[in-house]
Parts: sequence; C-alpha cells; structure tokens
Amino acid sequence: MLILIDLLKINSFSTFYSVKVIDIFILLPILWGAFIGYQRGIIIEVISILAFIISVIIGFKTLGVASDWLSPYMTSKVTDRVLPYVGFGAVFFPIVYLINKLGWVLRKSIKATVLGQFDSLVGALVGGMTWAFGISIILWLGSAIGVQIPPKNEKGPYYLLPIVKPFAPSIIEKAVDKVPTQIKRFSEPHKS
Repeated sequence: MLILIDLLKINSFSTFYSVKVIDIFILLPILWGAFIGYQRGIIIEVISILAFIISVIIGFKTLGVASDWLSPYMTSKVTDRVLPYVGFGAVFFPIVYLINKLGWVLRKSIKATVLGQFDSLVGALVGGMTWAFGISIILWLGSAIGVQIPPKNEKGPYYLLPIVKPFAPSIIEKAVDKVPTQIKRFSEPHKS
C-alpha cells in the first residue's frame, strides 16, 4: 500500500503511462456518470432536471398563497419563520416525485422501441457531462480557496484537466445574466 502511495505521490506511475493521476481522478467520475446516465436514459435525466426546476418555480409561486391562506390560523412569528419552508417543501417534494414517476413510465414504454438505445446513449452523454460539470465546480471552488491544481512543481501534459476545469465557470458566466431576472420573476408572491 505504501509503495502505491509513493508511486502516486511522485507521479512515476502516471508518467509511465503518460496520463497524470489528476486526469484519472477526473475520468473515473465522468465514466461513472456516463454509466448511470446510460442506465437511466436521457428521458429520465431531462425529466429529473425539469422536475427540479418546475418544483422550484411552483414552490415559489405558491409560497405567497400558502402563507396568506394559513396566516390567520398562526401567529405572525410562526408564519414568518416556519411556514415558508413547510409550504415550499409541501409543494416541492410531491411534484418532484410525481414528475419522476411519470418519467419512469415513459422510459419503460420507450425502452421497448428502437428509441430505447438512442435514449440510453444520449443519457450516457448527459450523465458524463453532468459529472464533468460537478468536477469543474469542485476544481473552481478549490481554486477560489487557494488550492493549486495542478501543483506548481508538476509539469507535463494534462488531457482532461484543461477541458474540465473551465467547463462550469464558462457555463455559469453565460447564465449569470439570465438567471437572476428569472428567479426574481418567479419568486414574486402570487397576487390574488
């Protein structure tokens, strides 16, 4: 075990194969995400994302209505502190559950057709991209707190690091202008 740690530490093992250890640590989760995405398929991947977004939107939209409806029966302190969380959760979780159940029914019917294989392959692509996005966020946060990846003293070609590291920051940079206005519009209380 100590020999393996020493090999990884001095990076002679990865140099021998011309692949850096950091690239392996990036590749393994991406492959795992692709495998899970292949099993679930693109339909379930997309429906899961849509279920989350729809639930957040509906949760924010109904938050004001739920507070107005229940506030006569509770003190203002309880209404202000607890009710928003309870109301949001009471709407959010059932919607996510129901939309995902409908997605699995749709997936089951499509899996029996020719589109089933296409669904799985595109699901693998989306699953891998999702994990690449997550790894990119971890690398981005690491850079923000001063973790140097790769270490300054380590030289050599990296294959995945230059591709994955800027992935999340570039997507978030493009979305940062659009998302705040959308959140503000959806989080405004419902006017009766």
